Amino acid sequence: MPNTPRVVTGANQDTTGRVITQDYKAPAYSATLAIVPTAQFTTFNVGQLTGAMTVNATVTNMYIGDEVTFLVAADGTNRIVTFGTNFLSSGTVTVTAAKTATVKGVFDGTNIRICSREITA
Repeated sequence: MPNTPRVVTGANQDTTGRVITQDYKAPAYSATLAIVPTAQFTTFNVGQLTGAMTVNATVTNMYIGDEVTFLVAADGTNRIVTFGTNFLSSGTVTVTAAKTATVKGVFDGTNIRICSREITA
């Protein structure tokens, strides 16, 4: 069932009767961040970046269409976030000094595809 798309059919359910879930995680900054999304909508509000960071994902509990959002804020220096293992469009985001980046991705059945990147004040 991991590759079954989540399509909403009723209140709090998808086509398989699974409950539609949301999760919020606030991991501390780490040079290498290992994430495990376990909900249809998972938000990671990462502690302030004080150096470069690589994000790797484990996707064993994800279904097609599950969404992941990253909120990352840089300290007084521009910081680089690299999306590695289990991310399609692996690449980097430069978080401008003293700004916050919002990065969104969607699971395609194999990898998380980075869909949008936005830097805000």
